Amino acid sequence: MSELGVRGIDLFKIAGESISGWIPSFKTGDLRPTRQPFCSQMEEQLLLYLEYHPQVSWYGRGDISATFASTYKITTPLPTPYTINYLFEGKAHVYLPDAVGQLLDGRLLIAEAGLEQDKRRERNRAKAEAARKVAEQQEGVYWIGTEATLSKTRHANLVFLHARRQAFPAWSDTVSISKGEAGGGKDRSKGV
Repeated sequence: MSELGVRGIDLFKIAGESISGWIPSFKTGDLRPTRQPFCSQMEEQLLLYLEYHPQVSWYGRGDISATFASTYKITTPLPTPYTINYLFEGKAHVYLPDAVGQLLDGRLLIAEAGLEQDKRRERNRAKAEAARKVAEQQEGVYWIGTEATLSKTRHANLVFLHARRQAFPAWSDTVSISKGEAGGGKDRSKGV
């Protein structure tokens, strides 16, 4: 392609990184599970952590383009990419967090995954400070998941749970089952 040509979207990459896999998510703001892409094991661990965290209402990738989301039919309640401006060495840059979402109390969640050593570098500290400020301005939370906070044991347990996950029945289904309407069972709605 010539230098004057229009750059196309690479449908196999997110923020320049190759997609390693997908996890089905029930916490994307959609009624049915949606696939969430990840580019590294740390990102996969972060996404599963958010999937099962009891305070997370919904989440999605913060670093995908609108075209990518549309192509793969990924629900994105917040604009994509979710851009955060920051300064590093006197120059303006844009940071795209791995995940953005909402907590149960309505507050903004910004989350990033990576190795602890890498997140201590000056440029990554500048990104983190900018993300903290954005979250703070909206009374939200910025969280960095590292090998210290996203343990392999927890991840193995979440993978086990996720592989066996079934949709939780709607409240009306639960009530009808407890009343014995499904399967002709005994009415359990009256005292035990």
